[in-house]
Amino acid sequence: MHTIRLRGAWETVASGGTVCHSRNFGRPRSLDPGQRVWLVCDRLPGPARVSLNGTDLATASHTGPFAADITDRLAPRNVVVFSVSSPDPLGDVALQIRGPGD
Repeated sequence: MHTIRLRGAWETVASGGTVCHSRNFGRPRSLDPGQRVWLVCDRLPGPARVSLNGTDLATASHTGPFAADITDRLAPRNVVVFSVSSPDPLGDVALQIRGPGD
């Protein structure tokens, strides 16, 4: 497994009790056959809606870790948005490149 951390360059906007954390990123360039790209967050601070490129990806009703396979939804350039019902900070976010055995 290979991890690409999405640090820095996050835009955070609060409105009406929801905090939106958004960030642009590029599609990983070299994926081997069978590898999948997962979006992972080590801690959602509250219930959240996650979108990728303007399309809802998932809804999490809990605080804690989050992970979703985004391989089939990736474009050359992407934007991810975590809309969280908490003012607390979002945990570390990364892309994990996982092989068939990971």
